[in-house]
Amino acid sequence: MSFCKSSRQQAILDAASELIATIDLEQRLLYLNPSARQLLVLPHDLDLEKERLTVKDLHAPAVYRKLDTEIFAGLLEGKGRWEGELEFRDSNDQPIPMQMTIILHTDEEGRPLWITGIGRDLRRRRRLETQRRLAKRAFDHAIEGLIVTDGRARIQHVNPAFVEITGYTAEEVVGKTPRLLRSDHHDQAFYDAMWQSIADKDRWQGEVWNRRKNGSVYLQWLTITCVRDVQGRIENYVSIFHDLSEMQAKEEEIQHLVHHDPLTGLGNRHLLSERLQHGIRQAKGQEEKLALLIVDLGHIQLINDSLGHTNCDRLIRIQSAKLKARVQEADTLVRVGADEFALLIEDYNSLHDISQLANELKEVLQEEIDLTEHRVTLSPSIGVAFFPQDADTPDQLLINAQAALLEAKKAGRDTFRFFDQEMSQEARERLKLEQALRSAIKGGGLSLSFQPKVLLESGHVYGAEALLRWCHPELGPLSPGVFIPLAEESGLIVDIGSWVLRQTCKSLVSWREAGLSLPRIAVNISVQQLEQEEFPDWLEELLHEYDLDISLLELEITETGLMKNELKALMSLARLKERGFRIALDDFGTGYSSLSYLRKLPLSTLKIDRSFILDMGDDPVSLSIVKTIIQLAQNLSLDLVAEGVEDSCQAQQLFDMGCPHAQGYYFYKPLIEDDFIQLLAASSS
Repeated sequence: MSFCKSSRQQAILDAASELIATIDLEQRLLYLNPSARQLLVLPHDLDLEKERLTVKDLHAPAVYRKLDTEIFAGLLEGKGRWEGELEFRDSNDQPIPMQMTIILHTDEEGRPLWITGIGRDLRRRRRLETQRRLAKRAFDHAIEGLIVTDGRARIQHVNPAFVEITGYTAEEVVGKTPRLLRSDHHDQAFYDAMWQSIADKDRWQGEVWNRRKNGSVYLQWLTITCVRDVQGRIENYVSIFHDLSEMQAKEEEIQHLVHHDPLTGLGNRHLLSERLQHGIRQAKGQEEKLALLIVDLGHIQLINDSLGHTNCDRLIRIQSAKLKARVQEADTLVRVGADEFALLIEDYNSLHDISQLANELKEVLQEEIDLTEHRVTLSPSIGVAFFPQDADTPDQLLINAQAALLEAKKAGRDTFRFFDQEMSQEARERLKLEQALRSAIKGGGLSLSFQPKVLLESGHVYGAEALLRWCHPELGPLSPGVFIPLAEESGLIVDIGSWVLRQTCKSLVSWREAGLSLPRIAVNISVQQLEQEEFPDWLEELLHEYDLDISLLELEITETGLMKNELKALMSLARLKERGFRIALDDFGTGYSSLSYLRKLPLSTLKIDRSFILDMGDDPVSLSIVKTIIQLAQNLSLDLVAEGVEDSCQAQQLFDMGCPHAQGYYFYKPLIEDDFIQLLAASSS
C-alpha cells in the first residue's frame, strides 16, 4: 500500500487553512499539512517517515480511547465517515477543540487503505460565543437604559433598565422609533443639531428631556453612537441613557465644589489624592507607569504684595489656562497650592516624552504676561517623580516630586529636575541633543556619505547606499546609532527622512549635470515615513521636481521597523511598488518573521545581514543561512546584496554561492560625496 499525492493535490492541501491529517491502519501519521503543523506546534520540516508519530500522541487518553474503540472501529466496520467534535493536544500539551470530519479511504474492492481527518479550530468560535454571552449579560444587567435600532432608527432591542426607567415594555416599543419618548421641551432645531452631529461624528451626547409612558417628563444624559458595516453604511444606532434627578444634579454640583479649585476651575488637592490612588492601583494591575509633575509658577507672593490680590488671581488664571492647553484630556491637572500645580500623567511612552513636556511647560510659563498696567515675567520650576521607579505609594510619589521641585528651585529656577538626579541629567542632555538635531535639520550639520555597491563578478560599481552623518557643533561626529533612535522617539525622523531624500535627489542632479553615469541610490525609509498617507505622492512629486527616473532610487526598509505598525506600512509600500519604486528589505534574517514578510511585502531586493557574512567562514549555521537566503532570492526572482563584506575570501565564497552583489569595507568604506564623485568619474572613463 502506498500513499502519494500529485503536485496539484499537494498544493491544494498545503494551501488549506483547515487541519488535514492522514494515518495508516496502524494509526501512524502519514501526512500533516502546514496548517496542521502550525496548529499542533510541530516543526514545519518534521519528517513523518523518520519520526514515528501516532494518533495517540495527539490526544488525551480518554479522547484517544473514543477514537480507537468507537470512531475508527465504526469506520472500519463500514460507516465510512464520522463527523463531530474532538479535542487535540499540541506539542505543549495545550487543548485544541476541533470540529472534525474523518473519512476512510478504500481500494476498488472496498478494502481499507488509510484514514483522513479534516478539522476546523473551534477556539475562535467559542471565544465569540463567550463574548456574546457576556455582551448579553452586560446588556441585560446594565443600570443604564439601552436602545438598539436599525439603520432607519426602528427599535430592535431594549434592556430591562429601559423598561424600568420609561415604563414601556419591549413589546410596546420594538418596531417603533425613539420619537415616542419625546417631550415638548426641545424644538426641532435641537434634534436637527443632534442628528447633524451624529452624521458628522458618528456620535452625540448631551442632556435630553424625555417623557415616560405615564406622561411625566424627566432629564436624562443620552449618548447615541452609530455602528457601521465594512462598507461604511449605518447598520445600527445604540443609545445609552442615565436618568438624572434634581438630587443627583445637586450632588454633582457639591462633588464638583469638593474636588475643584474655585479660582481656576481645575481640580484640587483632594482630586489629586483620589486620582493618585486610583492611578497607582490601576498601574500596578496593568504594569503601567505614572509621572507626577509639580509646577511652581515662581515669585507669586512678590506679585501679590506689589500688585495686589486681583492681579495675582488674574495671573494665576492666565497661567493655569496655559497649562491646561498643553495637557491631554486623560491627564489630571490640579492646583495644589497658591502658586503650585500638579500634573498626573498615566501610562506615558518614554522618559523623553516627559522631559520634553516639562520643557514645553517651563517655556510657556516663562512668556511675558500683560496685566493691563503691568507686564510680568515669571521664573517657573518643575519637579518630576515616577511610579514605580521613584515611589510605589501616592504619598511618597508626591513627596518625591516636591523634593525634585526643591532641587529645581535651588538650581536657580527656570528649569526642571527629576527626583533621580542621574535620570534628570540624562533627560536634560537628551533634550539638548534633540534641540541640536532640530537645528541641524533646519540648516547645517547633516551630510550624506555613499557606500558603493559592486558586482561581485567584475567589481564594477553599480549603485550605492546613502548614509546619514551628523557633525554636532560641540560633540563632533555622532554615530547614527545615537541620533537615529532619538529622532524616531521625538518624531524628527520624518523630517530627517525628507531631508535625506531631497539631498539625494540634489546629488543625482549635480552628478548628471557633470556628465557622470548615474548609479542607483538606496535610501533608508523609516516606518514613520510610511505611516504618512501622503508619502507616496510626495516622493513621486519630488522625483518629478528634479526630473529623475524612479529607477534611480531604491527604498530600504527594515523588518523590525515594520513590526511597529505593519498594516499602514504594508499599504504604503504596496502603493509605492505600484508606482514603480524598488523596495529592498534590509538586515534580512535578523527579525522574528522574515519569511512571512516575504509573502506580504512587494519586494525587489533582499539584503543579507552583515552578521551572517561575518560568521559564515567559521559558523556552519551562518553559512547555511546565507546559502538558504541566496537560494530563496533566486527562487523569488529578487535582487540580492550581501552587506558587510570585509575580505576577499568572503567575496569569493558569496560569488561561488550565486550572490551577484555586495557592499562592505573590502570594496569601499562609506565615501564623502566628493570622493564618491571621483569614483564615479573613474568608473565612467
